[in-house]
Amino acid sequence: MVAVHGLQGDSHQTWTHENGTMWLESILTNRIPYARIMTFGYNSTVAFSSSAAKLEDKSIELINRLSMKRSSVENSSTRPIVFVCHSLGGILVKKALILAHERSSDSHYRSILDNTKAIAFLGVPHRGADAAWWFNFAASSLKGATVGVSTHTALIKGLQKASPTLATISKQFAERAKSLKIYTFYETRKLSGIVVCHVCSFFLFVLIYHRLLMNNQHF
Repeated sequence: MVAVHGLQGDSHQTWTHENGTMWLESILTNRIPYARIMTFGYNSTVAFSSSAAKLEDKSIELINRLSMKRSSVENSSTRPIVFVCHSLGGILVKKALILAHERSSDSHYRSILDNTKAIAFLGVPHRGADAAWWFNFAASSLKGATVGVSTHTALIKGLQKASPTLATISKQFAERAKSLKIYTFYETRKLSGIVVCHVCSFFLFVLIYHRLLMNNQHF
């Protein structure tokens, strides 16, 4: 399982409760002891406030790092992969799987593509093709975030400028996702600052545990 944080998130903080418990490490491992649990950390400011090329670079980095990790474990090349994505981390994962499909002649890309079985989207923006929609999304997501004014402005402008690209990614992914199990969760209450995913994610994996792991699919 690979957890991918979103806008202004962190590979550990995003999945850590305010009491200091990182549920991926402290709780999930007890429920699914044979799962291999990893997080992917990246600079979301770079990925989403500059150019489409930067997003593609981070997506390729995700594939390469995951491929290296899997190759270091015996008999891991056919173990199924589940991605858990928060916010814009879902866009990054979508792009990664699109690239894996386009470059499937490469065995590393093909392995990731063939073994990805499920994705859980937590508050991921799946729609919105115009700049105004992305402006509202970015402004809402960054409200109360502890970033400088220039960074805040750059992220909003970057998302506005990239909105057609991000919308295209979602459209392309729809064709690639037909064989995947998709779980989508979103917040029903207004929140400010960085959203920390813990309780909903835990119950999500109880669900995935019963849906996937009961079929003897070891991660």
